[in-house]
Amino acid sequence: MSDASRRPTPQHRLEYAALRGAGFLFGILPRTVNMLLALNIAFLAFDVFRIRRRVTLQNLERAFPEFPQRRRRKIARGAYINLAIVGMEMLQARNLDPQQVISLVDLDADSEALYHELIKMGKGVVFVGGHYGNWELMAARTAAVGYSSSVIVQSQRNPLMDRDLTATRERLGFNIVGRGQAVRGMLKVLKEGGAAMILADQDAGMKDGLFVEFFGYPASTYQGPAIFSARSGAPMVGATIHRRRGTYHLRYERLDDRALAALPEDADEETLIRRLTGYYMKWLEQQIRRDPYQYLWLHKRWKSRPEEDAA
Repeated sequence: MSDASRRPTPQHRLEYAALRGAGFLFGILPRTVNMLLALNIAFLAFDVFRIRRRVTLQNLERAFPEFPQRRRRKIARGAYINLAIVGMEMLQARNLDPQQVISLVDLDADSEALYHELIKMGKGVVFVGGHYGNWELMAARTAAVGYSSSVIVQSQRNPLMDRDLTATRERLGFNIVGRGQAVRGMLKVLKEGGAAMILADQDAGMKDGLFVEFFGYPASTYQGPAIFSARSGAPMVGATIHRRRGTYHLRYERLDDRALAALPEDADEETLIRRLTGYYMKWLEQQIRRDPYQYLWLHKRWKSRPEEDAA
């Protein structure tokens, strides 16, 4: 965008003032009160204003047709609560440093050992995850290990909020790569032996997406993580974060060796990308099924349709 188009409007300033006010409030209140506020925000969004409620319930009906409606509705409320908690925690995150993130998010010993082992190979590491748990703290905890870490982000519409969020992310230890520079930027990070962190679980559209199965239905999926891994030789690692009574547990699993195990050594790049992308979605589905309450069901995941379905 041009500088003129990124100039804050009065509405932007009002929104940002509200954001800072909420951040101050969440910063001084005890966690028990903040959690109560998050529950009330979720109630208003789901039960009163019904923000994206239909989309959420439709997604859950597609993902869990075997569940009774009452259970799907309960999961939906849980997803709204999780999103409210994530928002609250990110407002508080502007006051965190990497050491505090390490205290808040536990990384098990096997996962940390895997990270060090792979990063020492010198090809970098491609981390993939989803909008599950608190995905922002997941990236912050990975960056806090100490290696150069970069994430691909989408700019916020409000430039004041965008600058504030960027400053918070940078203070937590990771570099920001805009979507416009994603391919070149991330390949450079991997070439230098760093970590590339990507959430690629949202609808990728008809132009750039690769249709792979997700909860039994074809879903347009970003190919970026697979492209970065295939072209650089960097291992692909699945990262998942789970909330447990106010703290988080982060776990890593190597995905590329399993995804490509049965392929011949001379398999072409297109085959590698399709196999890696499909395996990533299969792995993410398994993580979500363990606790669907912490996933972002509000997104139109199956918005794009394969051409044969659309016809």
